[in-house]
Parts: sequence; structure tokens; C-alpha cells
Amino acid sequence: MKEDVARIVTPARGGGEANLLDWLAAAWLLLPLALLVISHKHPDYFTYYLMLAQNRQFLLVWIVLAVVILIPIRLGPAALLLSRKQVAGLALAVGIVGYAGHYLLLSGYDLSRDEQMASFDALIYGAGHLAWPLPATWQAAPGPLNMLFMLPADHPVAWVSAYLPGNAMLRALFAKLGDAALTGAVLNALSVVLVWACAQRLWPGPATRDREAGVVAVVLLVLSGQMVMSGMTAFAMTAHLCCNLLWLWLFLRDRRGSDIAALAVGFVGIGLHQPVFHPLFVAPFMVLLLLERRWGRLALFTGFYAAATAFWFAWPMLTHVLVTGAHSVPSKAGTDYWTRLTGALSANHDNVGIMAANLLHFITWQHLLLLPLLLAGCKAARHNRMAAALAAGFVLPIIMMTVIMPSQGHGFGYRYVHGVLGNAALLGGYGWRHLIPWHHRLRPLFVRASLASLLVLMPLQAWNTHALYTIYAQMSAKIDASGADYIILGEHDVPLGLDLVLNRPDLGNRPIRLVDGEIDDNDELARRICHPGVTMALPTDAFFHEVMHWYGWRAMGQADSRLAENTQAFAGGGCRVIQLR
Repeated sequence: MKEDVARIVTPARGGGEANLLDWLAAAWLLLPLALLVISHKHPDYFTYYLMLAQNRQFLLVWIVLAVVILIPIRLGPAALLLSRKQVAGLALAVGIVGYAGHYLLLSGYDLSRDEQMASFDALIYGAGHLAWPLPATWQAAPGPLNMLFMLPADHPVAWVSAYLPGNAMLRALFAKLGDAALTGAVLNALSVVLVWACAQRLWPGPATRDREAGVVAVVLLVLSGQMVMSGMTAFAMTAHLCCNLLWLWLFLRDRRGSDIAALAVGFVGIGLHQPVFHPLFVAPFMVLLLLERRWGRLALFTGFYAAATAFWFAWPMLTHVLVTGAHSVPSKAGTDYWTRLTGALSANHDNVGIMAANLLHFITWQHLLLLPLLLAGCKAARHNRMAAALAAGFVLPIIMMTVIMPSQGHGFGYRYVHGVLGNAALLGGYGWRHLIPWHHRLRPLFVRASLASLLVLMPLQAWNTHALYTIYAQMSAKIDASGADYIILGEHDVPLGLDLVLNRPDLGNRPIRLVDGEIDDNDELARRICHPGVTMALPTDAFFHEVMHWYGWRAMGQADSRLAENTQAFAGGGCRVIQLR
């Protein structure tokens, strides 16, 4: 870069120093409480309730730890330094924890629909298809199979998710190499190495302040519970983070070959999941090129991104022909991104309160000192264009999602800023360099905060994650063990009930899981699927007892309420009906 991206911003000595430190300390302790107050509205949907419950639990521990680590124990290193081998060791440890955690913490289970769609599509792409043929039995009325987030069509002849294919294709590749669960683990390990590599580009000097800034950035990322736990899942955000950091490292090299490689990474990044996140990350760096008057480089990047973004925006419409046949009725609503946007906007409410809850969730899932160091980095951004670009890249998805879709559903921390966790970590490095006059006091504090994050915060997050995933994994295993050919589940039988209705693309799973709310006529469905030897399982409220007990809630009452009607319809249609208790 023409600008000196390693420029140090040192605050003036005197009263300004104390004011800055006092301001950061106040923001560190008071901002989470302010977000809790703003978010405390209890909208009527479950994932928001679950997030608030976690926030109250995590925030109490977070505040206690913040107070405890402020106790001035002077034990600490003279400087925060790591060698390349030590960084590589940390990256390897993050990868191992991510892979083992998928099975030990998450029970190898995909909890949310987003995770399930990544695994669903990976099976399709791994078999060499772009969509999977749907049996004729289900083409007329596929709704009961759970078509949420599928490419929509009336009378489809095939099915595939409405997401872009990049993340699922990565998972299909790792499945061929051994195990799709390796995807997040490997990408997280690479992200750790890449944030270190970016730090070496940003702060190449031999001074202690430069070397420490890279260490701080690495530790902030490694001790992010959001980063580590998300790497155990099929969420696309882990791939977004790795792609963004790889792009940034290539961009900082400022060579024609590296720029071409960055464009290739950008093409993949746009097509990972949703097409807006990677361009939002890149946009501030294009402004940087504009300010530096790098016209040739700016034209190369903007021209390519315009074409690549147009391609990926058109992808759902291009692939829609794969799910439609002679008797299909294409559905534009929910296929192209314009109708998805207008649909999301029409469903919005309590945007500010929900985003406040998201940001609080983000804070409590990070290293204890990320917030003050991030804020110090943003202050440094007033005098450093590269820091400003990183800060803008972090803020843009928050602004966009506040307007478009504030609710993230299930996630660790705030999922929609996951791709810019690298920005946050590097801004923390800038913040560390901005606070040079206090390094002798901050080093022991950073060590204490890191230990508290590692030994208290992350185990609490892991325990909470394990409890949530395991209770649903056990419920799913009970369904699989029923021995039935079909089972009917209601969206409101149990919290997150719709996410229990997951099927393989080839419908090879047994029982095939059906959504009660999408069955228009029980008798008609019975005529289609019932014949001698077919078993239909109907759960009772008692079947969901363990999940409801975990939440501390009474039975929802929905399963029992439809039991008699469903029994009559499917037994009368020729199925053997069993009740699950």
C-alpha cells in the first residue's frame, strides 16, 4: 500500500491519557448493561427468548470476571510475544478442538436449519448433482417434507436449498477427503494463521509494540468462543471468516499475482452462502484504493466484483430450472434476491432491540478484553486509513442486518459479524498499539483476561452449547430408533420443533419426517403413502418430555391434540400406526 499501514498512533501524554483509559473502562463495563436494557423487550419468538436467557447467564459471569481481573496483580510477562511455531501450535489446537467438539460437544448433530441445509446440499454436490430428483409421490405436494429454505416451486421435480453452493461444496470436498466435519476445523485453524500473517503485513517493524499487536490479534481470535464453537458446526460463517482473512492477506501483498488470487478468493467468498457479506467486507478497501488514487487496481477489483456479484445474484434463477418440470409452476417469490429482500423487510419488527441483543450476545462470546481494545482500535482509525477500513468492514454488516433482518435465529455470539471477526481482532491489535503508554499495566491485565476467557468463559459457553445440542440430538436419535417409515412432527410440539424435520435428499432416512402444519389433507396423504407394511409414528406430548424438562416448561399440548384425528386417518388409510411416548 502507498500509505504506511504500520503507522503508530500514540496519544498525547497528560490528561488525555487518563481520559482515554477512563473512557474505555467505562464503555467496557457499561455498554453491555446498556445493550441488555435496550434488548429487554421479549418479542414473541423462541430464538430471541433463548438468546436473552443465554445473555443474562453469560453477562453475569462476564461482569464478575471483568471486575476480578481488574484486581492489580502485577504478575505478567515483560512483553506479549509468540513465535511462528507457537502460533502454528495455537492454530492446530483450535482445529483439533473444533473437530473433536463437533462430536463431543455437538453430538455430531446439525441443530438449526442453516446447518442442516449445508449438510443437505453437501450430499447432493458430493454425488455429482446440482439438485436431487424428488420422487413422484412428493412432487404434487412436497410441503410436508419441510421445504423451508429450499428453492421454491409448485410441483417441483427436484430439490436443493436456496443458499449459494460454496459452503456446501467445501463440505462435500472434505467429505471426500474423510469427514465433512473437518471443514470448520481446518478453516478455523487457517484463520488463526492468516490473522497472524495479516498482522505481520500491517505491523512489520521489529519494535515490541508491533510484535505484541500481532500476538494480541491472534489471542483475541483464538479465545473467541464464537469462532471456536462455530467451527464445530456446518454454518457458512466459518468459511466467510477464512475467505475474508485470506483475501486481506493477499490484498496487503499488493502484487498483481496476489491481486488475481484475491479475486479468485472473492469469487468463492461471494458464493459461499449469501452474496452480500463478502462484498461488504471488501467495500471499505475499495474506498481506500479510491483515496490513494490507485486507479488501475481499483478498476480491476471493482470490475471483477461487479461481474462476480451479478453472477451469484443470478445463481438461484439459473439453477431454478433444475427443480422445475413440465407440470411445475415456478415461484419467483423467494427465488430471486429482490423478493427475498422485500419479504425480509416486511417481517421486521423491533429492529433496534433485537440488534442490541445480538451485539450483547456478540460481546459475551468474545475474549474479555476484545470490546475495549476494539473501541481503542476504532479511535486509532481516525488517523489510520487501514484501521478505518477494518472498522468500516466490521460496522457495515451490523447496519445492513439491522435494516434487513435483525434476527439471527440460533447462533453463537452474533453470527452475521462472524466473517469480520478478523477485522475485530486486528482492530484490537491497533487498539493495543494506541495504548502504548499503559502497556506496563495492560500486559498483566491481558494475561489475566486471557486466562479467565480460556478457563471460565469458554467452558461455560461449551457447556451451554453441549446441553442445547445434545438434548435435540437425543430426541432425533429417539425418532430414528422408532422403527417407523414415517413420523409426523408439529412445529409447536416442542421448541425448535420444525428443525427436527430433516430428511436426506434421497429420502433414504427412516422414518421420513413430515411437518404436520404442511399436511392439507390427512386422508389424501394416507392414500398416497399408506399400504400394507408401512408404519406411521405419531408422537405424544410425553415423547418430548426430556426436551421440555430441560427448558423447565410444561408440555406444549400440540401433539396430543391431533393424535386421535391422525390415528384415524392413517390407520384408516392402511398404515400401521404406533404412538411414541
